Amino acid sequence: MCIQSDVFTSTTHLSHLLNTEIGLAKQLDIYLKEEYERLDQIEKFVNVIKDEIRQAQGNEEYYFGNPVNSYLFIKHLATDWNNIEKLLPTDFVKNMGSKWLFPTFEDYTGSAIGLMRLQDTYELNTSQLANGELSSKFKSKRLSALECYDLGRVAYTNGDFYHTLMWMQEALDHLDTETNHTSINKIDILDHLAYATSQQGNVEHALAITKEILTIAPDHFRAQNNKVYYETIIKNRTLTNKQRRDAIDKSNSTNLKLIQTTSSDESYKINNKRSDDYFDEQESYEHLCRQNGTRLHPTYQSKLFCRYRHNNHPYLILQPVKEEQLLHQPAILFYHDIISDSDIEKIKSLALPKLQRAVVRDFTTDTFQPVDYRIFSYFSAWLRNEDSPVIARLSRLIEAITNLSMITAEDLQIANYGVGGHYEPHFDFSRRREKDPLSRLSAGNRIATWLTYMSDVEEGGATVFPLAGGHLKPKKGGAAFWYNLYASGEGDYNTRHAACPVLIGNKWVANKWIHERGQEFRRPCSLNPM
Repeated sequence: MCIQSDVFTSTTHLSHLLNTEIGLAKQLDIYLKEEYERLDQIEKFVNVIKDEIRQAQGNEEYYFGNPVNSYLFIKHLATDWNNIEKLLPTDFVKNMGSKWLFPTFEDYTGSAIGLMRLQDTYELNTSQLANGELSSKFKSKRLSALECYDLGRVAYTNGDFYHTLMWMQEALDHLDTETNHTSINKIDILDHLAYATSQQGNVEHALAITKEILTIAPDHFRAQNNKVYYETIIKNRTLTNKQRRDAIDKSNSTNLKLIQTTSSDESYKINNKRSDDYFDEQESYEHLCRQNGTRLHPTYQSKLFCRYRHNNHPYLILQPVKEEQLLHQPAILFYHDIISDSDIEKIKSLALPKLQRAVVRDFTTDTFQPVDYRIFSYFSAWLRNEDSPVIARLSRLIEAITNLSMITAEDLQIANYGVGGHYEPHFDFSRRREKDPLSRLSAGNRIATWLTYMSDVEEGGATVFPLAGGHLKPKKGGAAFWYNLYASGEGDYNTRHAACPVLIGNKWVANKWIHERGQEFRRPCSLNPM
């Protein structure tokens, strides 16, 4: 700042100082405008989270049981907060960061992928999902154009152009109907759409979208280059238009609506198929997840039964358990009312402080590893009999019902599946050709699985058996049991099973894996391989 003395002696100098004051006022106006804009952004963010608090507080399980609510909540704290952080004083941000736990960007992308997984598994229409029409029973907040765009960006970053197309198209539709436009613009959406649609084999339509970009922004450098690139590809093609259309018609395409452009180009049908790693078992698994219960041929249905079981065991004689057979091959048994609500709450309270990202077996390293697709959706903890009389009592009950020794059984695994939480098709036993990370237990293979359901699930979350066609809907207090191995010790491949994604609600289960050692006289071996 330049300061001069004796200005009070000259009227001319005072006139010059008036110009200084005018300039100062203009600069302060600019500063105030920027501050008002900054404070306005902060206020909008505060209003969003206050509205979220109002809806969720005191009703957390129901509110976060909605996948759209969960996704937006994680997004607000993982990404939107980062943008607000830049508008706040450094000391203020540092103080807040030391006090509270924030989700990571990895949590955010995991929740977005989980939402898209639900979309695929339960065949949710993109427009209905974006408009909050999750199901006939449950409604949620309508997503903005920016929120649809962000979902498309997650898919785009992961090379998932199948979902990129869906969500960028939805972002475009929402942008056209929004009066209060968000920070996303039409060119950004079209730019992603053009590339994604070209990667899905729709070069003609990618060209049409690129021309649309150039009508809005003639100097768009990337669009100019892409236009030449797409035109060259089309020119060099050897297939006729008819052959190309026939190939698209025969492909595994979704019913994606055509992106409308203002150019006069010919309209082309969009081919938007899932990636090549989508295989028959995945299709069967997803089909079973959408099913309501197990559907069996009457011949097989006639072999199933319900009964009271006590095994002449002192623990059960006065109060036999209710046993229902759900499948014949493999024999899947379901026991009703095995555990009380109070015991369930005790187990959950013991597990909560210990919950961490679940691990699964990695066949490339023969170790147990955490996996990315369970981020923010599947956590587990292990509880020993010594941790509580409730755990020990459940172990004794399992032994009495199954007539199998618990000496070499694993500790009780408590698993919590959040929205989108799932477990892809797998075996519980180790196959002969695999190195076995369970061998360190010196207890043999997993002869049987006991699965206790500790919550009801509003929609989704079933346990399914793709090869056998079985579908078990979670029922609080109930438990499923099956043998993973034949009496010969060979694995029963029909026990391959999966946990379907949780669509609405929250899923708690307790797994008990029982091993071969100690069962020699309880389940004698047989020379029969089956």
